[in-house]
Amino acid sequence: MKNFTTDELNRHNPYLAYKLLSGSVIPRPIAWVTTQSANGVVNAAPFSFFNVVSSQPPLVSISMLGQKDSVNNLLATKEAVIHFISPDNVEEMNQTAASLPSQMSEVRTFDIPTEPSRTVSVPSIINAPIRFEAKLFKHIPIESNGYVVSNLMLLEITNFAFSDAVFDAEKFYVKPDAFQPIARLAGNTYAELGDLFDLERPQ
Repeated sequence: MKNFTTDELNRHNPYLAYKLLSGSVIPRPIAWVTTQSANGVVNAAPFSFFNVVSSQPPLVSISMLGQKDSVNNLLATKEAVIHFISPDNVEEMNQTAASLPSQMSEVRTFDIPTEPSRTVSVPSIINAPIRFEAKLFKHIPIESNGYVVSNLMLLEITNFAFSDAVFDAEKFYVKPDAFQPIARLAGNTYAELGDLFDLERPQ
């Protein structure tokens, strides 16, 4: 076994801890998030430090590294829409990872069609099989050496939206084989859903 203490990694390069985390905690779901500035500029950006926190209330967590436009917009308007990634929109998602000036909208720059959301003022990206409209529940700044290095955002879902193709209305569940979620690994590498299998939970 190779062992690396956090202190040892930080002495060499703090980025090394990120490499170990992003390469080990895999696969990770991708939150493709639209937010809107106070001036109405719609921002879109992907985040893979993303997971479920609670079902009552329905909460998800997204860790946003650095002080990105998404952070500023969420703190200003308290609203967002989370879109899920499939083979149909993964290329569009990757485009929005580009670093653009805050006054430039990714959805406009890359011609990504949107439509009004139901419960928030932030528009939704049309080409997404699953969307969660959300409002900011809690903001937890993560500090290191007196600087905010990450922003943990807890978002409360206000509307769940599913395309007919991925949702079984009769059984009320998401069909993973139809959804075909794309997951984040590390570096430039992504993954598709592999073979599915069931395990009965012990009593």
